[in-house]
Amino acid sequence: MTTLKTKSGTPSDVQVFSRALLNSFILIVALAVIALILRVLLKPMIAAVQVEETVTTTLSQLLILVLPYLAYITSGSSLREYAKSNLAKTIGMALLATLILYLLVTVGQYFLKIGPFTEASSLEMTLVEAEGGALVDAIVEGGAADIAGVQVGDLITAVRRDPVDRNSLVQMISRAELDTPLRLRIMRDGEETQLTARTVLEANINMGAIGSGLVVALLISVAAIFWPGNWTPYILLSAILAPLLLGYIWLIVATFSYRTQGLIPLDGNNNIGGFTLENWDFLFGNDIVGLNVNIWQITLNSLIIAVAMTLIVLVISSMAGYALSRMNFKGRRAFLSFTLVLHGFPAVTLLIPIFFVLTYMSDIPLIGDLIGFNKPLGIALVMVSFELPLGVWLMKGYFDGIPWDIERSALIDGASRWRTYWEILLPQIRPGILALGIFSFIGGWNAFLVPQTYSIGAGTINLPVFLSQLIDETSPVSWNQVAAIGLYQLIPVFVIFIFAQEYLLNIYAGGTKGSS
Repeated sequence: MTTLKTKSGTPSDVQVFSRALLNSFILIVALAVIALILRVLLKPMIAAVQVEETVTTTLSQLLILVLPYLAYITSGSSLREYAKSNLAKTIGMALLATLILYLLVTVGQYFLKIGPFTEASSLEMTLVEAEGGALVDAIVEGGAADIAGVQVGDLITAVRRDPVDRNSLVQMISRAELDTPLRLRIMRDGEETQLTARTVLEANINMGAIGSGLVVALLISVAAIFWPGNWTPYILLSAILAPLLLGYIWLIVATFSYRTQGLIPLDGNNNIGGFTLENWDFLFGNDIVGLNVNIWQITLNSLIIAVAMTLIVLVISSMAGYALSRMNFKGRRAFLSFTLVLHGFPAVTLLIPIFFVLTYMSDIPLIGDLIGFNKPLGIALVMVSFELPLGVWLMKGYFDGIPWDIERSALIDGASRWRTYWEILLPQIRPGILALGIFSFIGGWNAFLVPQTYSIGAGTINLPVFLSQLIDETSPVSWNQVAAIGLYQLIPVFVIFIFAQEYLLNIYAGGTKGSS
């Protein structure tokens, strides 16, 4: 956009003010259009296929909620550079721009009946506090209360059989849906009577919210002038991660507490405190919420599945990746396409066929006792079959990144294919091997669907399956002990991520170009 400038070549005050106002207005229009598309177009389209969802409604409401605040921030941040030359004038322009924006936003809220103009359920009468209930002080003529027969001076003592005072009655009315019947118990001239009034929607103008909203808008706009722009990504990232961090904090607090209320540990008398180590008694072989199981046997099952899965995936994936990358054989392209299809194939659709395969393998002499149904190694083999397609493609990508000159030099010097693969190429893709091994171990350690399907009894289940069994809908659940076992399961994952972050990031490189 071309703007007029002063003789010195700098924008005039009017131009700076107009640009800040225009940027904010564009942002308001853009977010309003997105919210309109979500609510008017996408929601009816999804409803047309008889799918119930709340995402579009939630997103549209969230956009409408943050829209004015983002506009105020935009108006202030647009004037940030101009503040270096004249701070007082910049603050004045920011306040004026925000005042105009707030007026526009308020007008929009009025027509949309949102914010301080939200319609609320009402019986169209005024109540005052009185001894024994709520006293009717005024009634709208022809309103809901008038139609029901309520009169000025009536004392409302209860709704149905529930006693009420003014505050509880007002809250009950405001929370009721449109046309909800409320059975009012009324004392009139010393006699008790009952009347049924139906709620209606009444326009509600909250002047206090309008005034406080204006003050907040002005403060946000001025704060945006002084806000360091380089802090914004970190603040947004912290806000996004806050629920996750709070969840981990609760998990740690709950494991060492008798009970919790939010993040506050409580004892048996609801006093703050109540720290205990009883939730970790399972580490010493004690019963877990009355179950006769040993946590170390379950941990060993998880470890067998994870380690076996890791070793098999690494060996087969590295060999297959080398062959697919360095050798040209018949069916190579078809094999690559087939593994890609297998990687995208839903595992749940193969659960029944795999069940028959495992039960058949259980009848095979010798090996049936190791890799059949309800055996940790059998479960590990199933997990391997789902992980191999990804592992093969990753290893092929790493081998493709190694220059051919290294391999040719080794072959010319008399090295065999196997020696070249083992001593020359594998060290070059060490980061890829470690990354794939870490992901395979974590996948096997946290596996739930396959172990849940092919394991019976505490002798073969792993930790995720055991955790799901602790949460029973028909018996009391010791959530603090469940949290302790969940944190115990996460310990190896935390250790791996702390000491192997570099290798986990390298998995996305696709190759190492000959570096180790």
